[in-house]
Amino acid sequence: MGHSTDLKPASSAVNADSTDTSDFAETVAHVLSRLADHFTDTRPTEPMEQSTLLVGISAQAYTVCGRSIGSRAAHIARAALSCAPAQPDGITRGEYALHLRRTLGTEPTLVGSHAAGSAKPESK
Repeated sequence: MGHSTDLKPASSAVNADSTDTSDFAETVAHVLSRLADHFTDTRPTEPMEQSTLLVGISAQAYTVCGRSIGSRAAHIARAALSCAPAQPDGITRGEYALHLRRTLGTEPTLVGSHAAGSAKPESK
């Protein structure tokens, strides 16, 4: 007897209700944004590991899908992983959060007197 699972290859896991709309893309972006927030808030100076990325994306997809394990959460996790930027060697979790935000187009802006676009101090 064969084994059935909800984890199908990405090409056959398309759910017409949720993947053919901008809502699906927004959900994937939301997963990556939440992951960036988590990496910024939780141990940002620790080295980033591949397993951390996989677990983080899966956990965020699970949460975003109403804490439900199913094909929608799995499909969103796969899509988020495919959109996530490459992970350079030696990068920290906080640095990777910046890479995620660049990918999403939501880079944080610097605040303070030396921020980009701020007035330069007057020279005498």
